[in-house]
Amino acid sequence: MSTSVQGAQSFARSIGVLQTIADAAEAVSRATLVKQCGLTRPTLYRIIASLEAEGLIEATAENRYRIGGRVISLARTALAQNDVRREAEPYLTRLRNETGETVHLAIRSGDELVYIDKMESREAVRMTSTIGTRINFHSTSVGKAFLSAMPAQQADALIDRIEMPALTEFTTTDREDLRAIVRHAADQGFVRDDQENEIGIVCFGAAICDSTDNPVASVSVSVPLFRLEDARRYTPPLKEAVTGISKRLGYIGRG
Repeated sequence: MSTSVQGAQSFARSIGVLQTIADAAEAVSRATLVKQCGLTRPTLYRIIASLEAEGLIEATAENRYRIGGRVISLARTALAQNDVRREAEPYLTRLRNETGETVHLAIRSGDELVYIDKMESREAVRMTSTIGTRINFHSTSVGKAFLSAMPAQQADALIDRIEMPALTEFTTTDREDLRAIVRHAADQGFVRDDQENEIGIVCFGAAICDSTDNPVASVSVSVPLFRLEDARRYTPPLKEAVTGISKRLGYIGRG
């Protein structure tokens, strides 16, 4: 007897279309969605109609599609209910104030991470990232910090599976190099991303663990290269912040 869930394929297609619209930098045309989603026009049009009827997407005056108000409302509710975000907020604020730089909080989403909170630097030049941005494991400090806190076998499997495109000339694209960086990060408690994800930006990242001794999120301090000071300005308060958040989540410590 088939164990497949009735309607699962249709639901997966709808989620795929919704994700494609969400990932786009601007509103997307039907023609683009047909090409990117690999669906027939009738199937795509049915999905668009159902998503629009539920308020999950909305059409612009140019008949292009963007995320609708219902998704935004759901996202806000999810963020408000997220224990990590709630517990981390005072620590992230203090970390931003102590370092003077932008602070990010990221959680895992499949084979990527996503920013779920951001404390802006008060300086004139800041990071252009936004909450909801999806980011890579291999090119970011939050990604490599998360890997460093995972059980070794799980981290190795993830490293073997993920794509590792060169986003800048400094991006780590060799899997063995990434493993070495992750091992070093596990020893020192933080990792440095030196313009690997974005030219002109250096980030310091560390992982948050919970009562199961597993990583649940990562925190980074992002510094424009021209404003960069000695790492000791950023790493002690970063490690103090993730330690405090981890303890709030029930983390006791390894060994």
